[in-house]
Amino acid sequence: MSRKDLEAKKRHHYVWAKYLTRWGSGTNKVFYTTKTGKIAHDSVRAIAADDYFYKTTALTNMHVEVIKGFSRKSPDRLHQQHVSYLNDFLRMQHAEAIYRESGVQNQEAELHLHAMKCNLLENLHASHEKGALTVLSALADEQLDVLQDDQHMIEFMMFFGHQISRTKPFRDGVIQAQPRRNALEIEVADAMAHAWWFLSYMFGMSIGFNLYASRQNDRHALLVNDTNVPFITSDHPVVNVHPCVSETEFVAPEHADFYYPISPRIAYIICDSERFTSGKNWVDEDTVVELNAKVAAQSMVHIIGDTEKAIRPFQTHIGRRYRRTFEGRVTV
Repeated sequence: MSRKDLEAKKRHHYVWAKYLTRWGSGTNKVFYTTKTGKIAHDSVRAIAADDYFYKTTALTNMHVEVIKGFSRKSPDRLHQQHVSYLNDFLRMQHAEAIYRESGVQNQEAELHLHAMKCNLLENLHASHEKGALTVLSALADEQLDVLQDDQHMIEFMMFFGHQISRTKPFRDGVIQAQPRRNALEIEVADAMAHAWWFLSYMFGMSIGFNLYASRQNDRHALLVNDTNVPFITSDHPVVNVHPCVSETEFVAPEHADFYYPISPRIAYIICDSERFTSGKNWVDEDTVVELNAKVAAQSMVHIIGDTEKAIRPFQTHIGRRYRRTFEGRVTV
């Protein structure tokens, strides 16, 4: 076993740090809002990350049933893929249980187990980021035809789906919105929180699959911004900007216009609506301001820009969906 296999990754970014550097004007430093409401200028390594955010946890039969219950809502082929991934984790969990029951303690084994729990999901997300790198670079250069390659489209849609489901704002929003009116609902909500590391990945798979499957019906557009107001991004970079989306409640909307800023000048959107046509669309300043405000409203703490001037007007929008409470819970 190599030394690298024993190294646990502690700092887990739920928004890809390399993606954020597009707002760094050639550096790894960006302007962003802090938890205290200030604006900082620092490395992308400092934001949209938590220690052990993707660390796996032991799953009980209850956790597995909750996972499978959500998975069964997917098409059968996708459900089988979810279960296959789940079984891989359960086999590793079983192997650890056998080791624990043996009573033997081995320092190298302990280090390997810890590293495995810290690194497995982080490495899966890294593989999706690597797969989308070519596409993102091409789109940033307005080369929309990169997605005519079917493999590129598959990789980008899978990456895109996980950009929705892997973030801390999405996690907290979904878990806080779960009903807790009786013992069963409380048990399910607690199981979701415990198993979120797997559920989030599973949901990302499902979203990516659905976006790929519906690609001929949806409008995929590249938004080009040559105005004086640059696009900003956030700690939840893909947001649904369809007019039907509630700004005060975390409820499933009927429609989705998934908007993803790629740089201060370029964004990508997948539309149910007819607002944008497929292909390139040049946007005006009012549209940019509207999209930036919706990015900020669906963020939790950080909005990110290439200058302080770019993010300051949108500070008052930050976390708008997280401000109202109902029965003691954030209803996002």
